Amino acid sequence: MKELVKGIWSLVWAIMMTSLSWPIGIVYSLGYSIFMSVTFKDPWRFFKFWWRLIDGFAAALGHILYELAYALDLTWNVNGEIIEDIITTKEDTTFSEKNISVSASTGKLEIEGHLNPAGIIFRDTLNFFFGQKQHAKDAWLYTSAKRSLQKKYFKKK
Repeated sequence: MKELVKGIWSLVWAIMMTSLSWPIGIVYSLGYSIFMSVTFKDPWRFFKFWWRLIDGFAAALGHILYELAYALDLTWNVNGEIIEDIITTKEDTTFSEKNISVSASTGKLEIEGHLNPAGIIFRDTLNFFFGQKQHAKDAWLYTSAKRSLQKKYFKKK
């Protein structure tokens, strides 16, 4: 529950800061791009500036969409008992735990050698869709490394 409150609080502040900074930033950027074009006597600087700005916004939106997809994956894992029952006979897994993706849970089972034939097909499907050779295994290794760093550098509240 504390993660939800923290997320809402962060979103409220981010929306407030964005609503202040974007209008000011857009007006400033318009003036700055015109100034740069006139100062350097290069009209293409205006377009290069705005292309870089738009490309940066597109990258940020792409990041938002990726994080939303990842957050949805975390919810699938919390409700992942059905996936667990399909891909393994083992009962004590990381499925149904919070803050772990389906890919990471599958990767842990792969490393431990507990995937059944359906689990191997599921793992291969994940690898195909993510365009990686060992997506699930790498997801678990990433999650383990991230947890280790968080434990080492951040206090749990």
